[in-house]
Amino acid sequence: MKLKPLTAVLSLVGLLLLAILIANLIPSAKSQQQRVPIRIGWQLATSTQGQIVEVLKRTNLLDKLGLDPTFVPFSYGEPEVAAALAGGIDVMFSSGQSVNNLLAKGGKWKILGRLHYIPAALMVPPESPIKDIKDLRGKTIACTFGTIGHREVTLKEQEAGLNPEKDVNNVDVDNLEIQKMVAAGGREKWGKYDAIAVWEPDISLFQAEGSARVLSSHQALYLVSVSDKFIANHREAAVKFLQAVAQSWQFFNQSRERVNQWYIDDSQFGFTSASLTSAAKQDPNFNAKSLADVDLQVNDEGLRILDMGAKWAQDHGYTKTLVPIRQAVDQSLLSEATKGISSGQFAKPDVILPSTREVALQDDETGDFLGSVPLWGIFVLQVLLTFGAIEVGHWLGYRRSRLSERESESAVSAVSGAVLALLAFVLALTFGAAASRFDLRRDALMGDVNAIQKTYMRAGLVPEPYRTLTRSLLRDYVEIRMSIGDVYADPEQLRVLRARTAAITNMIWAQAEELSARDKNDIYALFSEGITEMVEYQNKRVAFGANFRIPTFVWVILMLASCISMFIMGFQFGLSGKRSFPAQLALVLTFALVIQLIYDLDSPGKGYIHLNQQPMIDLYQSLSK
Repeated sequence: MKLKPLTAVLSLVGLLLLAILIANLIPSAKSQQQRVPIRIGWQLATSTQGQIVEVLKRTNLLDKLGLDPTFVPFSYGEPEVAAALAGGIDVMFSSGQSVNNLLAKGGKWKILGRLHYIPAALMVPPESPIKDIKDLRGKTIACTFGTIGHREVTLKEQEAGLNPEKDVNNVDVDNLEIQKMVAAGGREKWGKYDAIAVWEPDISLFQAEGSARVLSSHQALYLVSVSDKFIANHREAAVKFLQAVAQSWQFFNQSRERVNQWYIDDSQFGFTSASLTSAAKQDPNFNAKSLADVDLQVNDEGLRILDMGAKWAQDHGYTKTLVPIRQAVDQSLLSEATKGISSGQFAKPDVILPSTREVALQDDETGDFLGSVPLWGIFVLQVLLTFGAIEVGHWLGYRRSRLSERESESAVSAVSGAVLALLAFVLALTFGAAASRFDLRRDALMGDVNAIQKTYMRAGLVPEPYRTLTRSLLRDYVEIRMSIGDVYADPEQLRVLRARTAAITNMIWAQAEELSARDKNDIYALFSEGITEMVEYQNKRVAFGANFRIPTFVWVILMLASCISMFIMGFQFGLSGKRSFPAQLALVLTFALVIQLIYDLDSPGKGYIHLNQQPMIDLYQSLSK
């Protein structure tokens, strides 16, 4: 009896697939381009800056350009200026007023372009008797000193003939506290305050809710500023960053509702998509139809606003002399970025950090049927190898049965039983190892959830602004931890998310160090303990998900052992001259399914068996409340 051509072809295909599988399982050395770390300072309660940051944070725009970003949040401009002076950030998204203050204090920075226009306004309660700026005489106004809101208040008071130092009581209040104060309510007065000075998107939000009305407003300017040191060391990276900002505007214009929702979920300030859209309309880039239409130039109007801010800072004692802010404007890098945009083609960036609501929706739509080609290939490979081994064994057994010296069927049967028993033992050990690691990943997930929630709760015991900044960072952290379970099989995506996780934990720990240095308080010690517990489970999840796997050699041995076992079984069939094709097919399919089950259990983020991320989703939703 001759070996059938079909059987020979199937055997060859099986061997080829096995070789491909082994080649893919063995990690290959991969050269990586030199990446540039970049620390981006931004202000939590400011749009449209918030939407631009969300795009940069949640997509791979910066990663594709060779930049490793760290996003550093601030409640308003002055803390950001302090961080810039201390060398804590490389890029600053801020108002022109903050840049002026930075330059006045000796900061070596350059204004590279415009981020967006933004209104600042003086607002009063909806039923306040104050109808005009002159009515502010003797009143108390909450404003964040040194900001565009403070500038709006004092300029309008002077225009109305009021002395900001004597006729009005202007009080320095953190912008986050102002938001809480308005949210607490007040139809004629907010506690001891008769008016507030804020900027977008608070203006649009308060108006839409009917919680405040505008008494006066003016246009302000938000800028992209980069330190001289970063430009000197990484000029090309600074040019690429400007390209990424332009692409962020394009992405925002193409997916406004989605990006708005990202910022709403991230900030937790009660903003609405309508208020964010209303604020974004203030900038010409809102109407950009393509990437080429996005304009980040600081034009003559922008320069006029900067000059006005510089003079205001001098008049109110923030600077001793008039800061030549125009000299800090260097748009040569923007010109290079624009040339690169006009000469290149940029694909739409991929979202690497979808929101929790998007992940939940995707899970509802796709269920557990998220198979991939590698797993399908594993199943087909095992079917072909098993079936081919049986056929080859049957052919050889049949030939031996025709020889004068026949094999002993009882001896072959004993060997076949022993080999199958050993194979079952190896399968049991392999399945146990895969199932054990699945349980470890589940336990690490729950530990991660509990550690984050514990830290979030303990953050409520520390003072502002540490409390709000820590909780904002923890919400970012939760979304990364939720996404990381799906990228264990993608080393590059995993590297990106791990880098962002480490950046956030480092920032939270830095705040814990500041608190500890300021006051040796047991509450701060508890807060620090929660952070270290988060780091512990962060390492466990990555280790159990990406590092601790069934070794490649074990898979090779398992497949070879299965082929030998099936060969012996087929040989026994050939000697006896009896076999059942349906039974043989059932054996082949069952064995292939068991192998695929083990491989799937050992391949997190790759196959059909997924660790349910609902505990992390529930955590994020509880933090949002």
